[in-house]
Amino acid sequence: MQNLNQNEPFYQISQAAKLLDISSDRLRTYEEEGLISPYRKNNKKDGKRLYSLNDIEWLRYIRDLIKLGVTIPAIRILLTSKCYINKNILREKDIEIIKLVKKLKDSSVYQELIKNK
Repeated sequence: MQNLNQNEPFYQISQAAKLLDISSDRLRTYEEEGLISPYRKNNKKDGKRLYSLNDIEWLRYIRDLIKLGVTIPAIRILLTSKCYINKNILREKDIEIIKLVKKLKDSSVYQELIKNK
């Protein structure tokens, strides 16, 4: 069996939503808010959205941040800011948020989002 390339668009929106245990509407919101830019079949706005394994991993981080109470505008700010934080004064939840944001910034999906802006 051939291995799937991590960046290869593969999952349709309904499949991605099921993998993430969120709604397709939520995925569309993330796209509208600029947190993800799925591949569009035929490069058209009305083309089917396709998500890669890297996209799914990225979206898990986004989902987990939101579960921790971080808002979408706050996620955008965290992704664009360069903040240095004293870990001694952080709560456990804050440390988890910082870990997730670091994973987001290290992702190839983040590099693609930056490149496309």
